[in-house]
Amino acid sequence: MSYNGGPSQEMPVTRPSVVALTDLRSTVKWLVAAAGATATALVGGLQLTRLHDLTTRAGVISAVAAAVAIALALWLLTEAARILALPRPSAIEISNTEINSGSLDPDDPHPSGDTTVRWVHDHAESLLAGERTVTDLCPRRAIAQRALRDLRGGQSVTWHSRLVTPDDHTRTTEIGLVLQHTEAAMIALEDAVHHHQCQEKLTRLMTVFPWAATVFVVAVIVFAIASASTA
Repeated sequence: MSYNGGPSQEMPVTRPSVVALTDLRSTVKWLVAAAGATATALVGGLQLTRLHDLTTRAGVISAVAAAVAIALALWLLTEAARILALPRPSAIEISNTEINSGSLDPDDPHPSGDTTVRWVHDHAESLLAGERTVTDLCPRRAIAQRALRDLRGGQSVTWHSRLVTPDDHTRTTEIGLVLQHTEAAMIALEDAVHHHQCQEKLTRLMTVFPWAATVFVVAVIVFAIASASTA
């Protein structure tokens, strides 16, 4: 077997996205806790049982206002929970998306229609360990794994256009390091993409949140005023 790779394969890869993702998830967990507590307070503390004592008009207004407030709290809870439940994509899944979107040429003047693939390509220098696409990165691990397996099985392999025999411990160690660094690069890529996708969802949520919060406050005020109007 043969493999033609460059020196960049041996670059160590860090995982800064892990810390960022942990911070983001902590923020979202706080939103989930806040939304859950708010919904509980609305259901248990806004005197919903008094609606039957109100006039028809006041009762309808109170019921609608309470429903809007509770719905908004549950909406926030649901959206925040979706961010926490967002699955971590594998490098293979990202590669498949890259292939399916026809984005194997980073120099294509027409950027990928998939936002995740486009983001990865825009940050290729820090995410792809010297490769230009995820589809170029993924085979590196399989090739190194196969080379190590053959060497350990007593077979010679071709590595960087040079024949490597099973007793060539220097080259065997080199291949092992390439495998380690490639696996680290793929893990770092998965972490970064996961953080990016969660951040995108949180950003969209925070864009709508001020408007939703305003409607929520108005609904609570309307409910309080209407429920105070007895028949």
